[in-house]
Amino acid sequence: MLLKWGCIVLSILGVAGIVGLVLGGALPDSCATTTTDRAEPIDLRHEAALAERLAALDAALARQDVSRAVYEWRDAYGLALRSRGWDAMAAVGDAAVRVNAQMGGAAGQSGGSAGFRTEAHQAYVHALLRAQRERSREGVDRVADGLGSLGDAEMAARARTLGIGR
Repeated sequence: MLLKWGCIVLSILGVAGIVGLVLGGALPDSCATTTTDRAEPIDLRHEAALAERLAALDAALARQDVSRAVYEWRDAYGLALRSRGWDAMAAVGDAAVRVNAQMGGAAGQSGGSAGFRTEAHQAYVHALLRAQRERSREGVDRVADGLGSLGDAEMAARARTLGIGR
């Protein structure tokens, strides 16, 4: 009887151990991504995905499908947050300006489209901080131009005065 219980306990422990190894990643997983699938750096994959989202956003704006454009913009913003460079976030800021224009939001206008103007401003400020971190005069100037397109001349002027050498 004792031998029978011992076999049952050992069987349960063996199954639990195998499950633990599979879930812990010690055993190979036939569904896992291989190293050849990961040959492309993450930043390049994000850059390509961001370009696809921005193209889809522009296509939605061409169809005057603002709700789809906003959806694509939010995805693009998420991708830009994961990237490290200022240029991705500046491109998302530019896209937000285009969405805002489609919504009928002129620079400095209040109302329903002011919320998307705020999204553009937020993306530009994020890009400005990244450009400053990278000490990129090109990035600072591009973001300042974007802020100027929003009608925020004061913030654009402040951005241009950042202590980044040429």
